[in-house]
Amino acid sequence: MPLFFAVLPLIVCGAFAQTAWYQRISLHGYTQLRYEQVHSLDAPSEWKSNGFSIRRGRLTLSGFITENVFMYIQPDFAASSGSTLNVLQLRDAYFDVFLDSIHTYRLRVGLSKVPFSYESMQSSSLRPPMERAEVVDAASLPGQRDLGIFAMWAPPDARAIYAKLTRNGYKGSGDYGCLSIGVYNGQGLNRPKINHTPYWSARATYPIELGEMVIEPAIQAFTGLFTPQTSSTVQAESTALRDERFALTLAISPAPIGVLAEYVWGTAPRYVPPWNGGGGYVRSGRIEGGYVMLYALTSVSGYRVIPFARWQTFHGGIKSLTDAPMTDLGQWEAGAEWYVSSALKLTGEYMHISRHTLLASGIQEHRSESIWLQLQVNY
Repeated sequence: MPLFFAVLPLIVCGAFAQTAWYQRISLHGYTQLRYEQVHSLDAPSEWKSNGFSIRRGRLTLSGFITENVFMYIQPDFAASSGSTLNVLQLRDAYFDVFLDSIHTYRLRVGLSKVPFSYESMQSSSLRPPMERAEVVDAASLPGQRDLGIFAMWAPPDARAIYAKLTRNGYKGSGDYGCLSIGVYNGQGLNRPKINHTPYWSARATYPIELGEMVIEPAIQAFTGLFTPQTSSTVQAESTALRDERFALTLAISPAPIGVLAEYVWGTAPRYVPPWNGGGGYVRSGRIEGGYVMLYALTSVSGYRVIPFARWQTFHGGIKSLTDAPMTDLGQWEAGAEWYVSSALKLTGEYMHISRHTLLASGIQEHRSESIWLQLQVNY
């Protein structure tokens, strides 16, 4: 084995030198077409349609520029801006600079996902539920991405496991290193840096193979100061509020039953009502929540079918929204993915939501159930 790793760099460099640049760059992507029906449980009502939408339209340009520099650029053609849909937006634009010949050490520079939470790192083209859990998405990492630099370490055997999980349809999170530490802006995807304090993140994990099963525990954290957006009647306690999160992850690949569970806790900006008039203010306070998902890898009439069920709970402020509304959420959902072919995936999902929100305008109670249908086209 030591001899193999000694010879490997020479083999890779020789093959690379004989490959034209356009053979090293790949172009691929996916588009998700969605239809939604909603039913309010707060008052007697009929099912209503929210119509058709393009949820995501991604096109990725990636590949090795040199032996030790990897490029990844991904725009999204289905982003939204206010009431305008299908706006072109940059989602990823980073470069991995490998510091050794067997690609164990690297620096990731640019706009990329922050290594925090298995579900946040996992591609939306692979995740069984159509949307991420709120406690690891809007409440922690708006858009999952930010501008920064991350140092990562992952030995070749771990990187091979990550690649196999994605290649074999086991719902992997991708390769973000077994150890990572990074510094980034912290205001969220495509948002300017407002205050002068950077965010720091760290994550530790390692995939363990047990036959066909892969078990991956992880611990991660980030810390920084966040500047919330407030309405005219609400004041922020400070222009830079403490925002820190800790999370534990347990991921078990479907062989054939899979489990993904994450618990998140910490401090985040959240809305607080006024004591004696006014519109209230935003300050840092406790945030916690988590989710558990069960899913299975099955075959029906020769087609790959993945049924899933997820339960999530969340208590805290959603910092990515105006006034960081204080939210208590209970949600469960169930559905199935049907892989019609390598290019087509059909997903059906039922969702039941109970949400309590505290805003400057008052308390809002929302209970609903939804049915989503989604066709994903890979290309």
